[in-house]
Amino acid sequence: MSARPRLELAVGVTGHREANLAGIDRVGLRSAVDAALAQIEAALQVVARQHAEVFDAAPPRLRLVSALADGADSLVAHAALDAGWRLDACLPFARDEYAADFGVVQLADFEALLTRASAVFELPARRDDAEAAYEAAGRLILDQSDLLVALWDGHPNRGRGGTSRVVAEAVARQVPVLHIHAGGAEPPQLLWSGLGVAEMEQPTVDTVPRAAVAEMLPKVVAALTEPPQQEVDRRMLRGYLVERTTRSRPPITYPLLLAAAGVRRLSRRDLRPLAAGDGAKALRAPLAGERLDPRFLDRIAQRYGIADLAGTFFAQVFRSGFIANYLLAGLAVVLALSGLIAPAFKLPLILAELACVGLILVNTQAGRRLGWHERWMDNRHLAEQLRSLALSSTVGDLALRSTTGTRDAAATPGWVDWMARATARETGLPHARADEGYLGAVRDAALHMLDEQLGYHRANAARMHKLDHRLSLAGEVLFGATVLACLAWITFKIGGLPMGPKGKVGLTEIVTFATAALPALASAIYGIRQQGDFGGAAFRSQVTVERLERLRHYMSGDPIEHARLSARLRSLSDIMTNDISNWRSTVKARPLTLPG
Repeated sequence: MSARPRLELAVGVTGHREANLAGIDRVGLRSAVDAALAQIEAALQVVARQHAEVFDAAPPRLRLVSALADGADSLVAHAALDAGWRLDACLPFARDEYAADFGVVQLADFEALLTRASAVFELPARRDDAEAAYEAAGRLILDQSDLLVALWDGHPNRGRGGTSRVVAEAVARQVPVLHIHAGGAEPPQLLWSGLGVAEMEQPTVDTVPRAAVAEMLPKVVAALTEPPQQEVDRRMLRGYLVERTTRSRPPITYPLLLAAAGVRRLSRRDLRPLAAGDGAKALRAPLAGERLDPRFLDRIAQRYGIADLAGTFFAQVFRSGFIANYLLAGLAVVLALSGLIAPAFKLPLILAELACVGLILVNTQAGRRLGWHERWMDNRHLAEQLRSLALSSTVGDLALRSTTGTRDAAATPGWVDWMARATARETGLPHARADEGYLGAVRDAALHMLDEQLGYHRANAARMHKLDHRLSLAGEVLFGATVLACLAWITFKIGGLPMGPKGKVGLTEIVTFATAALPALASAIYGIRQQGDFGGAAFRSQVTVERLERLRHYMSGDPIEHARLSARLRSLSDIMTNDISNWRSTVKARPLTLPG
């Protein structure tokens, strides 16, 4: 499967039921809907032509997400299907229970639409709390949608889950709303905070900027789907799209440092090539139960495998690179001083010193040119977003958002968000009945992932703390040895003890070599320690462990409910992505540079 995403746009629908559309010109309303859908499709085709280099060769696809209620939902569903769109159905109840909402004629239409839907997700609501069920379905439609089409008369709320409530929540979530007035009293309008000059933290239906559809819809669709335009994002995205699915063994300088410090032994895994399939397989493992469709996660798993492979490879290349730089710098000093105690080898020692300096320059230039630092951080960030998406998508939560102008690029790169959202769109809605058995399987998978993350961060906190401590200790020993060498020379000098034969290597030359070489090596070790920020990594992992332990405690005791589980999965996603964002902000300030 190609890393290139298919260009896709997810459109949700909300609107009045059949009883509230009485007296409405249905032909005129359908005509307005057809025109709006055609405008959306035309705008998406423009994006496809302008950015063909980043998208899969398959034609752009539009997906309608609907509860298929009688009235506006079914009207828009028929219009979308007639236009060749994909239909995903999000039902507030199990389909048999939901059938009680329909009259005889409407029920036949509902069942016909279900047979044409590509996916049907049935929420496990109870009939005795119907308003909450409709509200939950509306929220899930927003979780799936880039854009919301609302057939709304503009009147205030008629109850929980009503059209005005869904529109208000879409506006608050900064999901663009294409408002088609149900009575035809006003021309269609776009409601979106992104239309304003200044960013709005909490827009409302009354304060949100509005614009004519014909004027602004192409810009809105472009803002939702086109790749980021900053040069660094474009460069990193191009790099990801051609990432390999296999890699030869990365340099083992970093694993050797861990082994030398007694943190962990060198293992066969350190000597094996890397494959994207290994990461994809590991992601699928907890989600491979019989209640979950394995094909549903194909795109997420494949792209996670590529990002995980690249992140792992370039992490080790970068770490090995800066370790090699500092060690070579220390060695260059030792070689320069060695002429004091081995003058006969002065020329080869100088040549070896020049070789060390040359290797440092070549290594640093290669790291900068090939972007080891950025490719490590960005691919790891994407992998964590896709790992979170693999879980949340099983309960229908894609949380599609436009992040244009709303994210700190230092914390989350634009291309990473773009790729994660593009993958989420392709994933769509699961075809499942979200009953207790299904939700239980998802929760088990989430607990499995929690335990994996807890195990990793506990081990990482211990490893990084030990590595930081032992590097610090090694530096202290070297500086201590320097002090002892100085004291030994002073003792010999004051005591009148023999310093060695004149004209040959004696105590003075040896002490001079030692008191310069040992601090140089200690400085190299401290440079590795500072660049690697091992103490900070240990602290961040420990904080993550504490947050994950709390979440696991709550999740394992929760009743199996869709809303509760969705909230817990969002918390898990926040913990995992916040950890990587905090780590990224720290590591970003430490690119590969010449040792100073």
